Amino acid sequence: MLRRAALAIVLVAAPAAAQTITSDSAGHWVDSVLSPYASPDSPGCAVGVTRGGSLVFAKGYGMADLEHDRPITPDTRFNIASVSKQFTAMSVVLLALDGKLSLDDSIQKWVPEVPSFGNSVITLRELLNHTSGLRDYFTLLAVSGWPSDGLLTEKQFLSLVGRQKSLNFAPGDEFLYSNTGYALLSIVVRRASGESLRTFAAERIFKPLGMTHTEFRDDHTALIPQRALGYEPNGSTYRISQPEMDVVGDGGVYSTVEDLAKWDANFQTGQVGGKRAIAMLEEPGMLKNGQTIPYALAMTIGEFHGLKTYSHSGAYGGYRSTFLRFPERNLSVITLCNTSSASSQLAEQVGSIMLGLVTQNANATTLDLSPNPWMAGSPRAPTDSSDSRRRNDQLAQLSGSYYSDELDLPVTLAPRDGYLVLRRPRAEEIHFVALTTDLYTNSDKMLLRVIRDGDGAINGFTLTISRVRDLEFTRREGTRGP
Repeated sequence: MLRRAALAIVLVAAPAAAQTITSDSAGHWVDSVLSPYASPDSPGCAVGVTRGGSLVFAKGYGMADLEHDRPITPDTRFNIASVSKQFTAMSVVLLALDGKLSLDDSIQKWVPEVPSFGNSVITLRELLNHTSGLRDYFTLLAVSGWPSDGLLTEKQFLSLVGRQKSLNFAPGDEFLYSNTGYALLSIVVRRASGESLRTFAAERIFKPLGMTHTEFRDDHTALIPQRALGYEPNGSTYRISQPEMDVVGDGGVYSTVEDLAKWDANFQTGQVGGKRAIAMLEEPGMLKNGQTIPYALAMTIGEFHGLKTYSHSGAYGGYRSTFLRFPERNLSVITLCNTSSASSQLAEQVGSIMLGLVTQNANATTLDLSPNPWMAGSPRAPTDSSDSRRRNDQLAQLSGSYYSDELDLPVTLAPRDGYLVLRRPRAEEIHFVALTTDLYTNSDKMLLRVIRDGDGAINGFTLTISRVRDLEFTRREGTRGP
C-alpha cells in the first residue's frame, strides 16, 4: 500500500457496433483475453459467465499451486477478498428480516468497544454503505508497518478500533470505502444470532443455495480443499502471498466460480431472503443531505456501455476477484485470480464479449509509475549538496520522536538529503518532500501536516492517506531524532 510499482493497463478500443457472438466464438475470444494467465508455469484465473442464472461458461487458466503443478478448474477455491462483503451484507439483512436487529441500530449497541466519537451515532446501515466515517483498518495497519499478509485476530482488530479518537467525517456526511465497517458487522452477526458469521452464512446462505465449496475462513490454520494459493510476481518467478487473517466480514470467503454462479441466480429467484432481501441489497445508499451514492449493500452501482451494472471487486494478498452483473441482460461475469498482477478489467472484457461488443483491436501498454524524485533511491533524486544542506536546515526543526496513541506506534522524523524521513519500527522508511513549511507529501499521496501551538512550537503532526484522515502523532518532550 505504501509502495509504487509499474502498473500494466490493458486498453481496449470501443466497438463500432455490437456483433452477434456464438458460444464457440465467445469461448475463443475469452481464451484470447485470458491467454496471459494460461501458462502452466504461472498462476492464473477461473472465469464463469451466467445467463438467466445458469452457468453457460466456466473455465480455468493457469495453475492453482505452482509447487504441485495443480491446474485451475471451475471448482478451484479462491479467496474472493472484498466480494465476501456481499455475504456479510446478506447475513445482516436476514437478521433484520428475522427481527433480531435493525439496520438503523447504533453500532455501539452491538459492539460497545467502538468509541462514541463525541456521541456520534453510527448505524449498521452506514457501515453497510461505507458512510460511517470510520477509518479503514487496513490503512491504519499499513501506516503502522503491519505486513499485508500478516496474522490479525479479532481481539487485535477491536483493540485498534477502540484506540481511535476521531472519524474521517461525521457519520452520514460522506461516502468513503472502509473495511472496518464490514469487519465490525461480522461481530454484530455473532452477537445478534449467537453464531459466528462462518456458521450463520453456511446455514442461512451457502447450504440452501447448494454452495458446498464456499465458506468464511475465520481460522487461518484451517484447511481449504482444492484451494488456489495466492501469488505475487517476484522477478522472473513468484512468491506466495497468502492472507493469514482471522478477521472476516470485509473479506475471508473462499469460493468457486461454480458456487458464485448459484449466488448470482439468487438475485433472480430470491430463494434466500426473498424479493425483499434482494431489494434491500440493491437499494442505493443515501447521505444525510438526501444525496444518493453509487453503492448499495456490498455492491457498486454503475454503468457499462449504457447498461446498468451491480458489481464488486476484491484484492488481497495474491488474490483478485470481480463479480459483475448486467441485470438488464440477465448476464453476469465472475473472475477469480490467484496472482496480484491480474488485470482489474478482466470481467469487463469478458462481459464485452458476452454482450456482443466485439472489440476492433486491443493492445497492452505500461503506465510508468517507477521511482520519481520524491522516492528514496531514485536516480533522479536531488543530489546537489548545498540544496540538501539548506533543506535539511529547514527540516531540522521537525527532527525528533513522536507517538500515536491510536496506533500504539512510536516513530521518528529526521532530515536526510533534502527529504523528511519517517522511521517506523520493523518497517521501511517513508520519505516526504515539502509542499509548504508545514505540509509535506510523497509519491503515495500521503500528507503530513505539522501541528503547532499558539507560540508556533511544534507539538506533533497528522498523517492523511487514502481511507484515513488526520491520524495524530504527538511530539515527545525532550527528544530529538538521530
